[in-house]
Amino acid sequence: MTVKEAVPVQGEKPPVQKQSLIEPVGFTPVQIKSTRARLFLSKRALIVAGCLLLAIFALTYLIFARSLIFDTNPLDARIKISGFAIPLGDGHLVLPGNYRFTISAEGYLPQSGEVEVKSEGHSRHSISLEKLPGHLQVNTTPPVPVKILINGREVPNKDGLVETINAGPMRVTILSDRYLPFTREINIEGLDNTHTLEATLRPAWANITISSNPSGATVAVEGKVLGRTPLTTELVQGDRTVSISLPEHKTVDVPVAVTAGVDQTLATVSLGPADGLLRVVTTPSGAGVTVNGEFRGHTPLELELASGLRHRLRFFKDGYASIEHTIDLGAGTQRDLNINLNAVYGRVHVSSVPPDAEVYIDGQYAGNSGQTFNLPARSHNIVVRKQGYQEFDTRVIPSTKLEQTVRAVLLTSEQARWREIPSTLRHAAGGTMKLMRPNAVFTMGSSRREQGRRANEVMRQVSLNRPFYIGTTEVTNREYRRFKRLHTSSHVNGVSLDNDNLPVVNVSWVEAVLFCNWLSERDGLTPVYLTEADRVVGFDGAANGYRLPTEAEWAWVARYDQGTMKKFPWGNELPIKSNSGNYADTTATKLVPAVLRTYSDRYAATSPVASYSPNAFGIYDLGGNVSEWIHDLYTIGTGLSSRIEENPVGPQDGDFHVIRGSSWRHSGLTELRLSYRDYGESARNDIGFRLARWVN
Repeated sequence: MTVKEAVPVQGEKPPVQKQSLIEPVGFTPVQIKSTRARLFLSKRALIVAGCLLLAIFALTYLIFARSLIFDTNPLDARIKISGFAIPLGDGHLVLPGNYRFTISAEGYLPQSGEVEVKSEGHSRHSISLEKLPGHLQVNTTPPVPVKILINGREVPNKDGLVETINAGPMRVTILSDRYLPFTREINIEGLDNTHTLEATLRPAWANITISSNPSGATVAVEGKVLGRTPLTTELVQGDRTVSISLPEHKTVDVPVAVTAGVDQTLATVSLGPADGLLRVVTTPSGAGVTVNGEFRGHTPLELELASGLRHRLRFFKDGYASIEHTIDLGAGTQRDLNINLNAVYGRVHVSSVPPDAEVYIDGQYAGNSGQTFNLPARSHNIVVRKQGYQEFDTRVIPSTKLEQTVRAVLLTSEQARWREIPSTLRHAAGGTMKLMRPNAVFTMGSSRREQGRRANEVMRQVSLNRPFYIGTTEVTNREYRRFKRLHTSSHVNGVSLDNDNLPVVNVSWVEAVLFCNWLSERDGLTPVYLTEADRVVGFDGAANGYRLPTEAEWAWVARYDQGTMKKFPWGNELPIKSNSGNYADTTATKLVPAVLRTYSDRYAATSPVASYSPNAFGIYDLGGNVSEWIHDLYTIGTGLSSRIEENPVGPQDGDFHVIRGSSWRHSGLTELRLSYRDYGESARNDIGFRLARWVN
């Protein structure tokens, strides 16, 4: 600033004293930086801010982080975890999420995997590492090649080193030729370490001294030549066979039980002269050969014969004369012998019924039956054939001393088939059945003029040609109780109907056919009767199981006699003949209202089955004893049709079933007749049944 002198203003008094004026001059202010800015951008401020952020991050990490711990075996295993993880004590501190890990240790197989760390709670895992396999070094004294077995199984080795063996206890066996087995229990540590096993092997042989007379014989064991006698040699323990051989002498095999370390001296072996060899050929070949009576085989044949002796040889073959021959051979010599056998013949006459059949002998056509054939005296197969007949097959050995005869009875195919079907059979319940082969046309029923006839005995023409089996007796209580164990046939006024051999009674028609079905299943047959819940709804006419006889079958068996129909079981006339059956006789007076006054059958009620004579077919009790349930449903024909019914079986449905035959309660003319028919469905004490079966 510059100071100037003051100039007086007009009208004012001049100053008494002169003063200088101070005038402002222009200047530029000094720029001063802000202290706050300098503090914010200073190095100290940045360090403080960084520490603060790090503290905040660490605090946040500590709040949200969770511990991840691995319990390892071995304890000193190395743990690597993917991502950010803070080692902390025995584990790591990590944020929630998925982490891959690898755990490794020296001598162990590393293990990797992935774990999930959740936000709630901590994560702890146990990991056991698998040991690396170990190795085994076997050193033997003496050093010899060996086989090594571990737990009984051979393993490869190179100079006694077995590599890559799983850790754990092992049973090691060391084998070597000519030494005893060496076995030890060891523990393989694993961890890629090598276990050394020192094995001292003990010899497995003994010294065997062998001599022979004469000496100089070759000694061999199992085909290996060891030397010549006298000889001391080493043999490995075990059962050995020592072969001692010398030219022109017999070879001797000596069994020796060798024990390791136990020396032996064998008894001197005497070698006898060698056998001679005889090669035998016969024409024809295949002849039997005996030497001094002992059979030696069939030609061609090689025979070893003791030298210096005479031997008697015999040759034989069917159809040829036998030949005897004597021979002796020198020690070790070989000879050939050729023998020609002469054929011998016998005469065989072949006849046949019917005649003029073809005859084949040993598969070759020989001529027609009725001829005599000259055949070698050996076994021959003879077949006789004729068209339309089954062939006849037999074997014969002709004789040189007499003529033989073969008589062939040829059967048609039908005859041959029936020969295979048994004439009788026994079923599983114990009863017997007979085969019937009807081929007849006959009349069922009776004439209106016949005394005692009932209206339901309408005459019918029937053709019966289907073969069948029928029970020889009625089914007994014993047989029926195999089906129903608790069944009782009861009694009549104290007279028992329940003994085992009496016919079963008090069974309905349905109960009888259910017994048939049960028996069919027992014998593996197809049941005849179709059932629904123990209700019979029909039958199968093609089935081969047991059933009740049809009415036509019963009538034919009971009445048919050489083309005529009998009236009564005993014939066609009254009075009743003795022993004809079990009817209402004098012994039944207290049981029934009417009896036969002049007849006695010895039984008041039922009698044991087969107590009286059978009919011409061998069937018992078709009249008397008990009436019988029949397969057919009950119907009454008109009698106006002239049509012949073939093998009738009755309708499939109806209300009642036929009952045939008289019983122990009957004495009247009507019931005693074989044409008598009754019907019903319920059980009675005088109705039983018998079995039948079709032959398909």
